[in-house]
Amino acid sequence: MQKSYGFTLAEMVVVVALIVILSTTILFTTLYFVNRSKDSNIQGNLSILIPAGEVYYDGPGEKSYYGFCGSSVVLNSFEQMPLPSSYTPYCKVSDSYDKWVACVKLFTPKNPEKAFCVDSRGVKEEIDIADCPEDSETDMPNFECPPID
Repeated sequence: MQKSYGFTLAEMVVVVALIVILSTTILFTTLYFVNRSKDSNIQGNLSILIPAGEVYYDGPGEKSYYGFCGSSVVLNSFEQMPLPSSYTPYCKVSDSYDKWVACVKLFTPKNPEKAFCVDSRGVKEEIDIADCPEDSETDMPNFECPPID
């Protein structure tokens, strides 16, 4: 009887199957945490707008939010966010210049229909994506983050 050296086909199939399963698990876990970090980045950058809005109101805005959404703080905040190239963050000031609201779509696959919203009242919350307009021509109701039903 001759001694054989090497692996059998069954052993190779089992090893390859284990490698595929582990690789898939690691890939999806990594993607989940990358998307969560993108969401945290968006939430942090939008949250900065609340105190910045108050400073703007008392300073350059001269007791109004006129021009706030076009200010360097807002534009820099939006530039720091990991957004798809075709997506534009939403920021709008009311016609009376006494309120503003901003929102951006989130990435986490667990909540694909969510956006993060901040407004001049200091509210920070997740909202339904349908409540976050895709263009600056649309007004959000009352220029406030709508509550989740």
